[in-house]
Amino acid sequence: MSHVLHDLLKELERYHKELGKLQSTQLNSQSRREALRQLVEVYFQTVRSEMLSESEQDEDVATVDGIMQELLALCHKRGLVSRYRTLLSKARKALITIDMRIISFGPISSRQEPLNIIDIKIIDMLDKILSSAALSYKQALLDLRAETRFSWRGPATDLREALRETLDYFAPDSAVEAMQGYKQLPDTKGPTMQQKMRHIMKSRGVSKSKSSPTENATDAIENAVASFVRSVYTRSSVSTHTPTEKNEVLRVRDFVRIALCELLEIRL
Repeated sequence: MSHVLHDLLKELERYHKELGKLQSTQLNSQSRREALRQLVEVYFQTVRSEMLSESEQDEDVATVDGIMQELLALCHKRGLVSRYRTLLSKARKALITIDMRIISFGPISSRQEPLNIIDIKIIDMLDKILSSAALSYKQALLDLRAETRFSWRGPATDLREALRETLDYFAPDSAVEAMQGYKQLPDTKGPTMQQKMRHIMKSRGVSKSKSSPTENATDAIENAVASFVRSVYTRSSVSTHTPTEKNEVLRVRDFVRIALCELLEIRL
């Protein structure tokens, strides 16, 4: 995902939440209407051209165009707050759909893999509950489609953050700490990802024998990321070891995929 589209999606979500907190039924604030109008400008002047250059989905782009044009017209009057929020939500969902199709079915070289159908399901479900986690996971998958990079730390971090945010959503620290038998491990500031996963599995009534593989996968992610970071620091030449680094991050991706499928109850 390009950074301009990423930024636009975050702004659309932010304004959708802000407007939801207003007490008035109409958007009376001129400054807010002007800010929304500027978002429409960003779309037409920057984001739209990038989407057309990367995708043949002209019909989908036309859908976003219509939503943005309606939003622009609304910005010139004190329209209903509910209507503003509806348009912001529609624009965001339509843009995410286009982005997913670009990543999944856009032009790729013969050495690259198309997006896994399981990954598409993960992104779709994450977007409904944790858009930031969905974006992190999607960005990592996009980065891993590259054949070469100067560093692979970015996708490794995004993968871990996608899982961490999802675990925090389903198992807040306070809930895990209240779990019978919980004990904070040495050199930690709170529950580990493995402890959070154990809490989730237990609360769902999953037997220990069935939850152990997922807990182990979660623990392996912690270890794999830590090992990966340490290995980068100990190497004298990053460029010499780039293929090795990518393989390590692909291993992290596989572990994260397993854990997210379990958390989101997606059957492999």
